[in-house]
Amino acid sequence: MFKYNGKAIVVDYENGYLFQIDYLSDSELKFTSLKERTDGGPMTETETYFYKELADDIFFVNWVEEAGVVVSQILDFNKMEVDTFMTWDQEAARGGRGHLVNHGVIRFPE
Repeated sequence: MFKYNGKAIVVDYENGYLFQIDYLSDSELKFTSLKERTDGGPMTETETYFYKELADDIFFVNWVEEAGVVVSQILDFNKMEVDTFMTWDQEAARGGRGHLVNHGVIRFPE
């Protein structure tokens, strides 16, 4: 069982993205943008996710958004940091896929 089920985190990325992620169960999460999005992405969405604990309190988490964006994260709760790789269809990009690599910090909402 994912030890953060029933809990939420706030992810503050270096590029300015700010999300709250609520882990609803072992397989379902809801993300909510805490800032107005200029990239056309949804403000909130519920997704099926997969996870694997890589080490004590370090998790790989992955989901596919409704629009086809693939999100893969390494969540390090020891350092309260996150590294994220996102990819999506983008015809002009290499391999037909656009991508974004992003680093951020994790905190628990107040």
